[in-house]
Amino acid sequence: MLKKILICFGIILFFVLMYNLIDLSPSSKDDFKILGIDISHHNKIYDWNQINKQADFCIIKASEGKSYKDPKFNSNWNNSKKHNIVRGAYHFFAPGISAEKQFSNYKNQVKLVSKDLPPILDVELKECDIDEVNKWLKLAENYYGVKPIVYTDYLFFKVFMERKLGNYPLWLHLNYKLKVKPKFNNFDCVFWQYNQEGRMNGINGDIDLDSFLGDSNDFNNLLIK
Repeated sequence: MLKKILICFGIILFFVLMYNLIDLSPSSKDDFKILGIDISHHNKIYDWNQINKQADFCIIKASEGKSYKDPKFNSNWNNSKKHNIVRGAYHFFAPGISAEKQFSNYKNQVKLVSKDLPPILDVELKECDIDEVNKWLKLAENYYGVKPIVYTDYLFFKVFMERKLGNYPLWLHLNYKLKVKPKFNNFDCVFWQYNQEGRMNGINGDIDLDSFLGDSNDFNNLLIK
């Protein structure tokens, strides 16, 4: 009996967490008009010309923690520009390291120019200090002159970040098989990572697939001027 009660409680809690988190109406074709990928050195890219035909934007891992720099960043960054794909760069936030040290690592790696996406911070670990996360975001906003974007999983955000994070645009992972898209009352969800096991011509193996949740005007307005 106790097990059944706990299961019921878990189901109720899940739906409580989902409330105000996602748009419970089915996702539509309009949500997949501006498509992209996010990549790191783990992805085996062999043909950027093929990627250009399928992706409107590419978000690239630049750095992690206080010193790690993705070994494929420069190549991915330059190839995105060369093949007319809008590019963005993200930093993976590591726990136990100050925001100042982590932002210094990112800014030394990433030089953003007009028509690039704003700086992006990837926060996935519950051990991360959200005060330090907010500090990194403020440092990035002051340095690049534009509001950064925060990436995380939708449920992680709801549980660990929603009431602690400053008002920054979001890029959220939520599996497309649920047939709903992420949405918050007090935050602007601009990107939806809808598939972490996608496929794309020009890349061997699985690739993360993303969609911009807006129209072309919204997308252009998001880019650095």
